[in-house]
Amino acid sequence: MMWNVMAADDEAYIREALQKLISWEKMGCSLKYVAEDGKKLIDRMKEEKPDIVITDIRMPGADGLAVCQYIYETYPETQVIILSAYSEFEYARAAIKYGVCEYVLKISVLEELPGAVEKAIQNLEKLQKESLSVSGELEEKKENDSLYDQMLRYIEENLEKKITLEEMAEALHANGSYLSRLYKNKRGINLFDDILRKRVEKAKEYMTTTDWKIYQISEAVGFEDTGYFSRVFKRYTHMSPKEFRNVGGEEHEEK
Repeated sequence: MMWNVMAADDEAYIREALQKLISWEKMGCSLKYVAEDGKKLIDRMKEEKPDIVITDIRMPGADGLAVCQYIYETYPETQVIILSAYSEFEYARAAIKYGVCEYVLKISVLEELPGAVEKAIQNLEKLQKESLSVSGELEEKKENDSLYDQMLRYIEENLEKKITLEEMAEALHANGSYLSRLYKNKRGINLFDDILRKRVEKAKEYMTTTDWKIYQISEAVGFEDTGYFSRVFKRYTHMSPKEFRNVGGEEHEEK
């Protein structure tokens, strides 16, 4: 890709040097516009949105500091290279708070500017990679959130059936190991431990709201073996299903 460059300097010989003596294409850049002052540069920036701006620090109208501030507040990823004379260097350093990429002395602009532009390009490429990385992470998070929500719905809809990782993976068009890791990361608990916990919670609900036998409740929450259901239920509640119903089902029995 070509990086768009804009510049501003009130000295004609600098503008001419930028336009005729710098090999922009060899650096992967395109010089779009060279202004006589900062105000013209800022006005044109609204159209061009450059990747790199080269600006004199001392100019009539809007000077280099005004340009730096505008870019810092409006196009923060744009790289700024300041041109200055020896006598202006301390003034130029005031632009450091605006994240200036590099300073180049005018007396050696032809020698120093290519290196400054190369540094600006490296910064741009780094920002681009970071942006892609963040975008990728956000997209992955979005996909993971969606997949996790699908898992929760699948479990809720199939709680009374035997749930296997293979069947869930096939239904959700995903890798089983990945689903297991995703669930653990989201919930902080193993997938099938949580399914057992959910089944026990559902069983407790049935025990206090229905007259179903223990074996009927066991089947309704996905257990084929009533004995296994009783052992799991006691592990989570410290009571057998019968004890729970006797203690917690008094309100139901009075109805």
